[in-house]
Amino acid sequence: MDLLSALHSFVRVAATGSFSAVSRETGASQPTISRHIALLEAHYGATLFARTTRSLMMTEDGRSLLPHAYEVLEILETAETALGRRRASVSGLVRLGITTAFGLYMTGRLGELLDKHPDLAVELIMRDGFGDLVEEGLDLAVRVGEIAEGSLIARRLGTVKRIAVASGDYLARRGAPAHPRDLLNHPCIAYTYGGTRHDWHFEGNGEESVVAASGPFRANSSEAVLQATLAGLGIGLLPSFQVREDIAAGRLIRLFPEWTVPELPFYAVHTGPRTLPLRTRTVLDFLIDISDVLR
Repeated sequence: MDLLSALHSFVRVAATGSFSAVSRETGASQPTISRHIALLEAHYGATLFARTTRSLMMTEDGRSLLPHAYEVLEILETAETALGRRRASVSGLVRLGITTAFGLYMTGRLGELLDKHPDLAVELIMRDGFGDLVEEGLDLAVRVGEIAEGSLIARRLGTVKRIAVASGDYLARRGAPAHPRDLLNHPCIAYTYGGTRHDWHFEGNGEESVVAASGPFRANSSEAVLQATLAGLGIGLLPSFQVREDIAAGRLIRLFPEWTVPELPFYAVHTGPRTLPLRTRTVLDFLIDISDVLR
């Protein structure tokens, strides 16, 4: 048992908040993980975690040690890479939790990645919201909006631009709204993930207009909102990259082009360590490359 192994166990327990989760992740027994933490506590003369029957909380000393532990492990990983001891081929499975819209876009481009790395496998878990990455067995996840969990390591991919759209059939039947406030007289297809209020914020011409989106149909999937908008059920507010082809083909028409909607930050997140396994790092780099669609 050495300090490097103990430091690795420490950063994983800090990320997962559970000895058992680290045991499942690494294949080491829970007593081994416990001994690693005990070794560090004896070495530094400090208590790193406060344990109760129901929870495991990092102490102030633990929080102080954590960034240094990451730094040590990252230096070691960098040295191994520089000396060529790491396998050159990218192989293994990466489980990626991803939003529906971006997941569908990524699916169309996955061939670029898999052709380059034939021993790599990618499993997409597509939905518009994720809980605990460790519990769900995810190596990476794509999230929209600010990241609240301090234990996650986030890489900003860009921002999501949203625009109001409607089908030509709908506009022929109901007429086109000239101003965002006119949406009060139209059925709006609300995207219900992430809250109970569905206010649409528009900015333009030196003013701000906020509309409470309401209508007979709503969904917690952006893909369902898109399909309902294409079917003429109402007006949708959707990511520009998701509707770009439909606008170009004339299936959808953009509304209020002189108005903008606040953009949402878009992140790839993982639980650490900062230096990822080569297969996970390769998928993350691919996400960064294809995120130019957001611009």
